[in-house]
Amino acid sequence: MENVILNYLSMETSYALLINGKRGIGKTFFIKEKIIPQIKKLATLHDPQKKYKPIYISLYGLKNIEDVYKAMAIEFMTWLKQKGIKVAPAMSKIVARGMLNLKIGDAMESKLAELPSKSQHAMDTKDFVIILDDLDRISDSLGINEVIGFVNSLVEHDNNKIMVIADEEHLNSSQAYLAVREKTIGTVIEYSATFITNFQSIIDSKYKKRHPLFYQYLLLLKDDLLYWFQSTSTENLRTLIYFLEHFYEVFKKVEVPLALTTVDLESLSFRKLRAILHFSAAISIEFKKGEISYKHTKGIDDMRAIGEVLMGKQLKEMFADHQRSSQLDNEQKLPPNYRDKFLANFYSHQEYQFYQALYNFITGGNDLDTADLLAQLKKNFDDRIFTPSEQDQVYNQLSDPQVLDLPDVEYMRLTDQMLHFAYVGEYPLDRYISVLFYAMRYPEIIEYEINETVDKLIAGVQGSSAKFKYIDHLSHSFGFKENNPHYQVYLKLHRALNEVNNGIDKARLENIRADTLKEFIEKPEQFYNKIQSYYDYDMPMLAYWNFDRFYTHFQTLKTSELPRFRRLLKGRFGEVLIKERMEYYFLENLYDKVTKIDDKVPTMREIEFKSLATLLQDILTRNHALKETK
Repeated sequence: MENVILNYLSMETSYALLINGKRGIGKTFFIKEKIIPQIKKLATLHDPQKKYKPIYISLYGLKNIEDVYKAMAIEFMTWLKQKGIKVAPAMSKIVARGMLNLKIGDAMESKLAELPSKSQHAMDTKDFVIILDDLDRISDSLGINEVIGFVNSLVEHDNNKIMVIADEEHLNSSQAYLAVREKTIGTVIEYSATFITNFQSIIDSKYKKRHPLFYQYLLLLKDDLLYWFQSTSTENLRTLIYFLEHFYEVFKKVEVPLALTTVDLESLSFRKLRAILHFSAAISIEFKKGEISYKHTKGIDDMRAIGEVLMGKQLKEMFADHQRSSQLDNEQKLPPNYRDKFLANFYSHQEYQFYQALYNFITGGNDLDTADLLAQLKKNFDDRIFTPSEQDQVYNQLSDPQVLDLPDVEYMRLTDQMLHFAYVGEYPLDRYISVLFYAMRYPEIIEYEINETVDKLIAGVQGSSAKFKYIDHLSHSFGFKENNPHYQVYLKLHRALNEVNNGIDKARLENIRADTLKEFIEKPEQFYNKIQSYYDYDMPMLAYWNFDRFYTHFQTLKTSELPRFRRLLKGRFGEVLIKERMEYYFLENLYDKVTKIDDKVPTMREIEFKSLATLLQDILTRNHALKETK
């Protein structure tokens, strides 16, 4: 996809390039984050001494073609302010026309006319890549024919590079668009990045450097977030970004009161954070869908009614008596209301609490009332009933700023205890760097030989690998710079921790691999719902499937179920190379099977098999280098 765009900019053309895809799936994000940085490094076609200058203009909200000229003129003026600039005639005309609405068009035209314009290196519209977004969302007063006509005037005569972003599904009903499309749009790129890929790109670009701790929590809770979004068919990136930006503000307000200094899965603070993240995601999704608003909660704040519904479900489960169970069934024959659907979508297996402060903030009613939120968290998570383990208590005391107030003897006792727990694998893997730091920070009080201590920690971790859970963010949680006197020692520990963590991940993936075929056969809905969130697209899943068992089940699939499987293969292999040879053989076997159909008597099933065969042929052709003698 990226190569097609860069090739378009590097060859002679007389047409525009269209990036087509459904609304909200990340087209604009892809262009701004992935493509524009590359455009800036690319030499212009007409003058290798120059680099392209990308300008981005959203057509959404523009009322007429003069607004388009004005938007372009404003973008061009940023470059025209440079001292000694020379301007080509084509560019000066656009700028002058655009400035007419600002009442300075005549003066601007005179000023531009005075600038040298015959120089070989004069600034021209061909120096720019003009990106026009939201073509499918222009106002009725602007008119699609005017915009396309404007684009055509730029590309047909002057070889200007124009990229248009749109959802053609919303344009194909426009006769004006269809009449001029073929003449103006030369190449169409179908954008279809997976939601999980976009999610990772967004949090990497927005929060990895901006707030590393928030980023680590997002990585840790990624599976939960993806499940909530995808299980409700919400893969609109605008909704995801809306949620992330709002929850980022929430996180900054609660970070200190909840003592979120490190990622600690066992802490009460983590449980609180996960609860409000869960609620914030659910409210953001429903709010952006238009289901709820600040004034209309549709009953999801009625905890008494919700409690009665949950109690009814509990009674139904408790009473095994058929008559009583039937009676409860009869009482709940009414169609589910919005509140019931909300609970089923987001809280089918978790306890539900309504957070008024978060609801008001996310739906735009008020600024975040942090005091109210913290008070409700304290009420919902009674600190008195959550007793940390002995090792956690020791660790927490040493991580608390008030450690400076401890008597030396007590400080030494606690440090010895912490190391004892660490040597036998009693802490999560992502705490061990901190354990070493806490042990070494005050050598004046208690001094351990650092190399000996690290060796004991590594031995303890390796010998206790069965105790640990996989930590998704561990490779990112180092944090020491090379100028630290003990950098190499900390790095040694970090590498050992990641080796153990990767081993746990490998075993975890082996279990997942073994389970995916069984789930595909026995619980297909669950399989497809989880495929993008829980089952990593880099995992060579098909390499571990028994083909005969798969194909026996595949033959029983209804024809209506085949397109979903085809989309699965397209999502996994449509744009990336196969990483595992056994997956190639799996797909090759499937291709051989589905191509053996009777063309003489075509059926809907055979037509669908042909579509699948075409996709498989494309995948196998692109991955032919992977094929070798069995």
